[in-house]
Amino acid sequence: MIALVPLPVAILFLSVSFVVARITDRRAARRTAVACATAATALSIGLSLTQRFAPFTGGRIGGLVVVAVPDGPARHVVTVTCVVGLLVVAMSPLASHPPATLAGVLRLLAISCGFLAVRHGGSAAVLWSLSAWLVWAELRRRDGDDGLDRLFAVYHVPSVLLFCAGTVLTATGSREVGTVLVVLGIVIRFAVVPVHGWYPRFVERAPMGVVVVFGAAPIGMLTQLELLSTRLPASFAHEVALLGGLTAVVAAVFAVVQNGARRALAFLMMSQTGLITFGLGGDSPLAASGAVLTWQASALALSGFAMALAALEARRGTLSLATPGGNFSRTPRLAVAFLLCGLAAAGFPLSLGFAGVHLLVHSSVVEFPLLWLAPIGAVAMNGMTVMRCFLTLFAGSRSHSGEGDLAPLEAYALTIVVGTLLIGAALPVIP
Repeated sequence: MIALVPLPVAILFLSVSFVVARITDRRAARRTAVACATAATALSIGLSLTQRFAPFTGGRIGGLVVVAVPDGPARHVVTVTCVVGLLVVAMSPLASHPPATLAGVLRLLAISCGFLAVRHGGSAAVLWSLSAWLVWAELRRRDGDDGLDRLFAVYHVPSVLLFCAGTVLTATGSREVGTVLVVLGIVIRFAVVPVHGWYPRFVERAPMGVVVVFGAAPIGMLTQLELLSTRLPASFAHEVALLGGLTAVVAAVFAVVQNGARRALAFLMMSQTGLITFGLGGDSPLAASGAVLTWQASALALSGFAMALAALEARRGTLSLATPGGNFSRTPRLAVAFLLCGLAAAGFPLSLGFAGVHLLVHSSVVEFPLLWLAPIGAVAMNGMTVMRCFLTLFAGSRSHSGEGDLAPLEAYALTIVVGTLLIGAALPVIP
C-alpha cells in the first residue's frame, strides 16, 4: 500500500536534514529544524483535512494500492509523529544536540513517515535497518569509553537480522515462521523483558532527542499490530501479551525506586511500551484500540515529559531523585508542563492517556482474567514515579541554581503537546 499524505512529509524531513547538517551555527540549525517540523505538522494536518472533505478514491501502482492516508489505526500516526518531531527539535539542548544530531533526528522522522507511506515487507525491512543504523552511527560518533555503541549493536544487529529474515520467509511462503521471527525482532526493539538490557543505559547516555524519536517511532507498533491481528497463532500472541504485561509491571517497579532521573525515565518508557504490547497481544478489537490510543497518547506525553527533563538537565546538570532540590517558583511553566505530560503518560483522568488505559484495562478483564491487575498496577506505579520526579525536581528547596523558565521555542512546542493531550481527552479519537 502507498499512502500519499505521509510521502511529502517524509520527503520534507529528509530534504531539510541535509540542509541542517551543513549549518555550523547551532541556534540557526535548531531554528531551521523547528521550521521544518512546523511545516511538516501543518502539511500532514492540511492534507488529511483535504482528504476528508475531498476524498481521494484511490488506485493502483505496480500492484500496490494507492490511498490518501494510511488505513486503520495508522491514519493519525503521521500527525502524531510530526508533533513529536516538533517538540524534540524545539526543546533539544544546544550543547548535546549539534547540527549533525538534529539532522539525524530529522532523518529518523523521515523514516517513520516513510514507513507509513509505503506499507510493504521489503521497504519495512530496509527502513527498520536504516533507523537502527542511524542511531548506532550517532552513538559511535559521540561515544567515549563506555561502549554504548557496542552494547546497542549487540542487541540491534540480531533485531535487524530477525526482522529481515522474517520478512523474507513471510514473502517466500513460510508465513507463520517468518511472522514469529519478525515479532522477535520487534520485541528486542521494544526493550521487552528479558531483552531490555540495552535500554536504560541508552536513555542515560544518548542525546534525549534521539532517545525520544527512536522510542516514539511507529515502525514497531504498527508492524506488530498488523502481525498480531492477522498472522500470529493465538497462543504465541498471548505469550507476547504476557511478556508485555510482565514488562509493564517490572519496569514500573524499577522506575519508582530509581535515584537517577534518566534511569527513572527509561523504566517509565519501558513500562508504557509493555502496556502497549500487552494490548496488541489480545484478540479483541477493544484491546487493539486501547493499545493504539495508548501509544498515541504516550508518544506525545512521554515526549513532552522527556524533553522537559532534558531542558531542566541543560539548566542544572545531572538530575538526582535522591533528595528534593527544586524550586517551583523559579520555573513554574516548565514544572506544570512536566507534570501534565507525566500524568497524561500515566493515564490520569482528564487527559488523552486515560481513554487508552481504560480500554486496555476493560479488555484485559474479559480476555485475561488472571492478568487484569497487571495494567492497573503498572499504571498506579507509573503515576507514583511521575509524582516523585515532579516533587523531587521542582520542590523541596528554597534556593535555586539560577535556571530560567521556558524559552519561547520550548513554550511553543510544549503548548501544542499539552493542548493536544487535554483537548484530546474531551474528544478522544478511538482508532
